[in-house]
Amino acid sequence: MNRLSVVVITLNEEKKLRRCLELVRWADEIVVVDSFSTDKTTDIAAEYTDRIYRHPWQGFARQRTLGMEYATGDWILFLDADEYLTDGLNARLRKMLETDPPCDGYKIHRVEHFLGYPIRHGTLNPSYQPRLLRRGKGYWTGGAHAHIEVEGEMGLLHEDLYHDSHNTISDFISRIDYYTTVDAEDRVRQGQRAGRARVVFSPIGMAWKCFIVKQGYRDGYIGLLFSLCMGLYSFLRLVKVWQMTCPKPGSAYDADTSTSDQPIA
Repeated sequence: MNRLSVVVITLNEEKKLRRCLELVRWADEIVVVDSFSTDKTTDIAAEYTDRIYRHPWQGFARQRTLGMEYATGDWILFLDADEYLTDGLNARLRKMLETDPPCDGYKIHRVEHFLGYPIRHGTLNPSYQPRLLRRGKGYWTGGAHAHIEVEGEMGLLHEDLYHDSHNTISDFISRIDYYTTVDAEDRVRQGQRAGRARVVFSPIGMAWKCFIVKQGYRDGYIGLLFSLCMGLYSFLRLVKVWQMTCPKPGSAYDADTSTSDQPIA
């Protein structure tokens, strides 16, 4: 039977980590790569493993690469602290490990959750995320949307992986501030620009696409809220691209002040 290592990256995840680790405690090994959490994250992790390593945050790809270097199993399952295996996915993984899976990497169907509700339609569906890799057969790359480059064939697992990332609007806004910055930096490096018209109209198009074209309306009122937030994500990303690439005007304080003795109306 193949040995499974589970790699989890963390940063102040005391509220969600226990559920994540509890559902994979059957694995042969759990490796936690923590970015110097200041809450009880590492204390909780220590209840499930002694393989806890601390490294400064260097992006998703780098953190998962570090975890992969520490892992010793034949297969590596990569999880974020807010991702949870469903019973169906758990059973599928156990059965796969009893034999020799035909592919060297697998993308797993991930169900997003927003304000506690599952989102099964919209622009993020279907969402298959690279999470399972045969050790030594691939590597992580990318920025905000890190992905695995696999030497062999990449397969799909249709059993659900739950992603419980945005429990409140405040949580959503704080997270997308980081994601949109990294996403914008990636796009600028690729030569993307964002004109003023695009900054204004593309977010509207994104919300429309999410709610109407991709049938987000089938998720009801929560689908509408999620679609609007996807428009907000698009807006923030484009504004940041625009800021990074547009000519910077001179400061008003650099202007000629020789007439500063004139009366102010």
